[in-house]
Amino acid sequence: MDILDHIKNVENPPLLVAELSGNHGGNLSKAYELLETAAGVGADAIKIQTYKPDTITVDGRCDRFLIKDGLWSGRYLHDLYDKAMTPWEWHYPLAKRAKELGLNLFSSPFDETAVDFLESKIDPLVYKIASFELNHFPLLKRIGQTKKPVLASVGVSNFDEIQKSLDALHSSGCPSVTLLHCVSEYPAKVEDFNLSAINNLRDHFGTLVGLSDHSFGFSVPVAATVLGARVIEKHFTLDRSEDSIDGGFSLLPEEFKKMCDEVRSIHLAMGYDKDESEVSIPKGSIYKRSILVSSPIHSGDILTERNIRVARPGDGLCPSLWDDVLGKKATIDMSVGHPIAKEDYC
Repeated sequence: MDILDHIKNVENPPLLVAELSGNHGGNLSKAYELLETAAGVGADAIKIQTYKPDTITVDGRCDRFLIKDGLWSGRYLHDLYDKAMTPWEWHYPLAKRAKELGLNLFSSPFDETAVDFLESKIDPLVYKIASFELNHFPLLKRIGQTKKPVLASVGVSNFDEIQKSLDALHSSGCPSVTLLHCVSEYPAKVEDFNLSAINNLRDHFGTLVGLSDHSFGFSVPVAATVLGARVIEKHFTLDRSEDSIDGGFSLLPEEFKKMCDEVRSIHLAMGYDKDESEVSIPKGSIYKRSILVSSPIHSGDILTERNIRVARPGDGLCPSLWDDVLGKKATIDMSVGHPIAKEDYC
C-alpha cells in the first residue's frame, strides 16, 4: 500500500495506525506479538518511535525533569525514555515482519541521527513527527531532505508555529504534510479535544488532516472520521501491565478491532464512494408517491382525477406536476398502474 495514495483517496477509509510505543516492555517477542495481533485486528500500518534517552533529554535530576502529572507521574524524563525506547537493532526485523504481514511500518524519529538510521535500515514510506518535536527545526530539515511524506501532530503548537514548521519541511523537500489534531496529554480527556479544530486545520493550511489520539476508548476517532480525518493513530497494547508503558491509554486488541470496524463503517456511511447521480436517488425512493394510472386509459382520452391519481410506487411523474397533467390528452393506451411520463400525453 502506498500510504500517501491511501490517505489522499477519500474513497478509502482513514489510514488506521497502531502505535506500539513502548508497550513491548523491552521484549522483542512481545513486539512481534504486537505486530501480528495488530494485523489480525485491522490495522493498516504500524508506528514505532526511534530515539535514545540522550537524543531527547539529558539526565537531569531536578524538578524540571520530573513528571508531576498523568500516567507517568513521579518518573524522571531520562528514566521514562530509557524504559520506553524501542531498541534500534529491533527496527529492521520488525519492519521485515510487518511487511510479511501486509503492514507498513514507519516511525517517529526524535533527532537527525534517528532519521539517518531509519533511511539506512528500513527506508520508511512516510515519517511521523511527534507534537513535541514540531519545533525541532534541525529534525524537520533532515526529514524534509528525505523527500518523504510526513504526518505531523500539532498538539502543542499554535497556527503561527505550525506554519513555520510547514515552511521548514516544504523548503527542505517534503512533498506532503498531513496535520494530525492531537491533545498532548497522557491520557487525554475527551472534553479537551475540540474536534472542530480538524476542520480549522484543513481550511487554514489546505492540508490533509487526521487524528493522533491518546484518549480512552474510540469515540473520538469515530467522530473524527465524520469530520474527514484521513489518518487515525491510536496506541495499541496486548495488556495493561506495568511493562506496557502506555497501556493506560492504549487499546486492547478487541477494542482496536471495534475501532477499526466502527471507523470503516462510519466512512462507508458517509458515502465518499458514491457519485452525484447515485446520491441523488436515495435507496427506497421507489416507495415515494408519483402520478399513476388508476383506470384504463385509451389514446385520446383526457387525463382526469377519475383515471389518474397520486399513489405508490414512485416511478411515475412527480406529484408536483399534478396540475400540469390534469386535462391533457393521452397519446398511448395505458393500463392500471402505468407510471405517467411526459411523453404519454400532450
